Amino acid sequence: MNARYTAACITTLCVGLASTAVVSAGSPKQSSGGGAWTALANQAPDFTGTMLLLTDGTVMVQGYDPGDNWMRLTPDASGSYVNGTWTNLAPMSTPRLYFATHVMQNGNVWLLGGEYIGNPLTPAFTNTGEIYNTLTNTWSPIAHHPERFFGDDPSMLLSNGKILAGSITSRNSYLYDIATDTWSAAIPKAYNDRSDEEGWVKLPDGSVLTYDLFRSIATNGSYAERFVPAANAWSGISPSDGTANGFIPQLSSQAMGFELGPLVRLQDGRIFILGATGHTALYTPATNTWSAGPDIMGSLNGQPARFGADDAPAATLPNGHVLFTADAGPTAGIFKPPTQVFDFDPDTDTISPVVSPTPDLDLVPAFVTRMLVLPTGQVLFSDTDTQLWVWTSDGDAPNRLSPRIEGIKYNGGGVYTLSGQQLNGQSAGSAYGDDVESDENYPVVTLTDKDGNVFYARTTNWTNTEVATGVAKEAVDFTLPDSLVDEGVYHVTVGAAGIWSVNSPALNIKAAEIAGQ
Repeated sequence: MNARYTAACITTLCVGLASTAVVSAGSPKQSSGGGAWTALANQAPDFTGTMLLLTDGTVMVQGYDPGDNWMRLTPDASGSYVNGTWTNLAPMSTPRLYFATHVMQNGNVWLLGGEYIGNPLTPAFTNTGEIYNTLTNTWSPIAHHPERFFGDDPSMLLSNGKILAGSITSRNSYLYDIATDTWSAAIPKAYNDRSDEEGWVKLPDGSVLTYDLFRSIATNGSYAERFVPAANAWSGISPSDGTANGFIPQLSSQAMGFELGPLVRLQDGRIFILGATGHTALYTPATNTWSAGPDIMGSLNGQPARFGADDAPAATLPNGHVLFTADAGPTAGIFKPPTQVFDFDPDTDTISPVVSPTPDLDLVPAFVTRMLVLPTGQVLFSDTDTQLWVWTSDGDAPNRLSPRIEGIKYNGGGVYTLSGQQLNGQSAGSAYGDDVESDENYPVVTLTDKDGNVFYARTTNWTNTEVATGVAKEAVDFTLPDSLVDEGVYHVTVGAAGIWSVNSPALNIKAAEIAGQ
């Protein structure tokens, strides 16, 4: 986020427009983008920021007043988030805004940095962090990032029990060891390019891809690279030096504040990057080739105009499309409204406008909006107000991309192990970039009884943190929720990033298992 957006902005325009929602709960508003918007029946207790899907199916949402508080959205008994209810969670130790986050394999939440901290929120780029224990509703500190400042920086959860984090001032990156609460020595990027404003995206081989926007701007070139955990090193995938094929259009600029939009993985394996300039790029890992994608064209004062993702969210839908927001930055100046919603169709490589859920978007820049893919395959949307919406898209994921359950074993203590394939989904689901992270490539398990009541079981210890793992054998533990009290037959499903399993085997849960015996 650009530091010129001060705390004054944070407490006015950026978090407080009165709701003018025109969609009522249960009454979807039709859209030209292949879906419909529905307003949540219950408004959040506070203005809304970063949204995280927890492994028990609830949604953890940051509140803005004063910036240390968090809320939980819990779906109703039928699994509906539209009719879900809100509760308050314990506040974190430090009010902070725009930071890195990850839901870890133990089910807890890791958090690092913050462009703004304190009460009132003040630009600081703190290198402190915290872990939220989802079982005890408590926060605890973690070791400080090795550099003095951290903010506007990406991070990535790896399968080796570590988290990769970038640097706002140098070419270095670092590994955080979850088990020991320690940081590694510096791991330099392939190019002399800091991680400030970058977004990172996971590839199926476990590597992490980034577009090097500062080097690309400085040289008018096409630079990108990827981190390979097995080698503990970065390597170039850049057309400008021959380490990749093709061409990358300029996705940011000094005039656009060196901002960048999200990076998402498509179901066909390509990486789609949304630029602040209104240009987009596509990377095909199979051929190590870059190409220009379609420009983002919106409407400004009734005329066609280029829109851009100068910090903005995106969500990969089960049908393979990408829903995202962009604003008039390339035409009217950085962080300038209106914000509009768009749909990218990977089959035709075209971008189309989607009707807005609220007239509020005419008054705000894109960076204040948020998206999160729900287990239902819907997208939860916020423009920082207390009224949130759900987007329900047309179409489903192909069966070949869906998880498949192959076995369920009871371990005792109310804990089961589910085994199968493609348990982590095809992508991270939702994306934003440097300072709002909400990766969702982990299994979520539901148990449905004979009356249609849906119970989310908290998942932990999934085999890996990768995406699109194909036929590889995987497993995840799940724990019966306290709300499940009746023995009987339950149908089990597993999903990730909104894509559910093709099969739903019956599980006969006994009273002793509910009692944790």
